[in-house]
Amino acid sequence: MERRAYRRAVPRHPRTRMLAASCAMLALAAATPALSASDHDLASGVVLLDGATFPVVATLGDGWIATTPCRTEIFLDRGDFLDRVDVLLDPGHGGPETGSVGANGIVERDLNLGVAHLAKLALEDLGYTVALTRSRDLHMGIRQRAAIANALQPRAFVSIHHNGGAVRRSSDPGTEAFHQVDDDASRRLAGLLYEEVHAALSAWDVAWVDTVHQGASARIRSSGLDVYGILRLTPDLNSAIVEAAYLSNPAEADLLADVEVLQAEADAIARALHRFLGSDDPGTGFKRAFVDEAVTGTGTGWNCDDSGYGSTLSYAVGYTETEYADLSAMAARAGHTPESLQQFGVYALDFFHALQDRVELDPLPPEAIPAVDGSGLDASVTGRWLPQDQVVLMRVADAYGLSPAEAQKVGAVLMVFLVGISG
Repeated sequence: MERRAYRRAVPRHPRTRMLAASCAMLALAAATPALSASDHDLASGVVLLDGATFPVVATLGDGWIATTPCRTEIFLDRGDFLDRVDVLLDPGHGGPETGSVGANGIVERDLNLGVAHLAKLALEDLGYTVALTRSRDLHMGIRQRAAIANALQPRAFVSIHHNGGAVRRSSDPGTEAFHQVDDDASRRLAGLLYEEVHAALSAWDVAWVDTVHQGASARIRSSGLDVYGILRLTPDLNSAIVEAAYLSNPAEADLLADVEVLQAEADAIARALHRFLGSDDPGTGFKRAFVDEAVTGTGTGWNCDDSGYGSTLSYAVGYTETEYADLSAMAARAGHTPESLQQFGVYALDFFHALQDRVELDPLPPEAIPAVDGSGLDASVTGRWLPQDQVVLMRVADAYGLSPAEAQKVGAVLMVFLVGISG
């Protein structure tokens, strides 16, 4: 009985019949592989918002599809877009991944961030454009940090850390810098970072500690690949890591509590980058690559919570009484609510488009675009879209030349048609 009622209702509403036919043609066309696909390049750059940096996947309308620090794709409609920078600084660790902790309570994740902010200011004073992978304390894995770097394509990328674990006494700072294996530019960058930071900290006479890896080197696996993901995952960039001093050593932890020392360290990092970008200076402290595959397990982003990123959006879609009756009947048949079937229809449209490798589509003819508000539309279904779901909604709206509300209604009509013919 429901199917017969649905089929009788369609002829009485030519606009609905035309839309259903258009949706059916979209579905059938999408089931056939495209003969050729237009280029659909992914966007580059990042969006800066609330202290986080979001690599852009695509630009859609008035916003962006971007990835959160937890590597979830969401839709952002606000924030500052940044295309390229000279220097990207990565304050290591963050959130529950504290890094080293000094006997005086100083936490590495916070120390790294403070030095990065100071180095950014020093570099900007030298005329460089600079960004940070994070501007506040937040949880973020290595792969996301690398994604930010690859999106911005900086001339130099430096991850800032402070070390832990050494106990061997030394007459000078145990500064270490790490470079990409078999990469001359990365090696030079690490050598300059070691040279400048080591010299700056040597102005203080404390009970230093070090290891045999004091200097600039590459830490590799037995396979020859870089151990550090921040270097391994940015093969096309000039990347390096600097470990300024040993926070695990009480004497050095006390030193690193002094703002003057942190400023000196930050200025040293800025000088090293200035020399790297503006001279042919080779750097010093080089040592041979060494094999050490031991890892701490940090940097994975495991159990990362990105619920605070983005905002939930709601779009009301108007229906005639007959349209709403059809939607409700087909939703009940499919075991859905009208709201969920409407949303499912948007995902179906996205699926059909993906089958065609997301080729550029001709927009629906104006007479086939459904009305979503105005007189005669006495029923309303409100779609509630979480940030990660908005990616699909905005992608469909952009592909079919529709507003978000119109995209929902097209999806709903498509699902009414498909459920209706399914018997």
